[in-house]
Amino acid sequence: MEKNFSHNLAQEIYNYCGGTKKLSIKKIIPLTQQRASKIDVLVEILLADDKKIYLIFENKLDTSHHSNQLVRHIEAMKGEDESEKKYIYFKIGNLYDEDKNLPKEYILIDRKAILSIFDKIKIKNEIFDSYYNFLLNIEEKDNLEMKLIDENRQLTKAELEVIFWSQSGQYKILKKLQNEIESKIAIGTSFGRPWTNISILSIENIPNHWFGVFWRVDWRINKNTKTYTPYICLRYYKTTLDKTEEDDRYFEGMRKIFNELILKYPNLEFGQVHSVGNKEREVGILFFDNEKNTIPNIISEIGKLTKDFLQRVKDEKMYYSDAKYCMNID
Repeated sequence: MEKNFSHNLAQEIYNYCGGTKKLSIKKIIPLTQQRASKIDVLVEILLADDKKIYLIFENKLDTSHHSNQLVRHIEAMKGEDESEKKYIYFKIGNLYDEDKNLPKEYILIDRKAILSIFDKIKIKNEIFDSYYNFLLNIEEKDNLEMKLIDENRQLTKAELEVIFWSQSGQYKILKKLQNEIESKIAIGTSFGRPWTNISILSIENIPNHWFGVFWRVDWRINKNTKTYTPYICLRYYKTTLDKTEEDDRYFEGMRKIFNELILKYPNLEFGQVHSVGNKEREVGILFFDNEKNTIPNIISEIGKLTKDFLQRVKDEKMYYSDAKYCMNID
């Protein structure tokens, strides 16, 4: 049973990666040599005619590829030029923008594809069943996040935690906002807590310096309710600690513009910003814990507010001369 299971799984993965032949498998060998240490999972399929097929997996849960690792894996396999190779980007968590930018050699197998492959295998196996149920639980959580994000009502504390304590939940919110403002999303963690940004203005061409304005989804204390609450905040950021008169002028100018603009958006409730910071300062903030600030309402209104804000910033020249817009406001 174990042999049939592994052989059937190898055949289904091979088929999904574009293989067209029925494999006559003699043996499946997981490789653990030094070369394989550069690769998450490396499997050798030994066929009846003693030819080999390699399955090279980059395994991701809720992160994306980085540091040119996929190209390095391709380089590591160049010694097997006579063997057929299938490079697989195996992503069971949420898909981010970076996951779409893969070398041409790689095939993406996401969670839905994995479940589809598993559904074709009719063999009962304890380890397989456990992993299958693990994937189903992730899929159910993903569906719940989407359901809650789309509900135009005040969410409970528990429902907010489902979305905002999750990197994928935060990303889904800004992905919807990305449809409105067409900009780049970045993800990360701080002290184990996820955060997600979407840039609207940046400067990158000064050595060792970056300036930007972005919307950030994260958690902090709401000064009005005195509770730890998820928020979306427009932030002004620079990588250098020194604060110049020019920095202050641009920041104060942006905050003034923002405060004037929010009068046009009475169906949103804006919170109290933090007024301190050298590298990072808050221009405006909204918390997701009241009747007005439903997720659909914020997504709809923030897109229009952002365009209004950038137009005023552009008109009043409240930015570094070589800064670039991350979205089209014309």
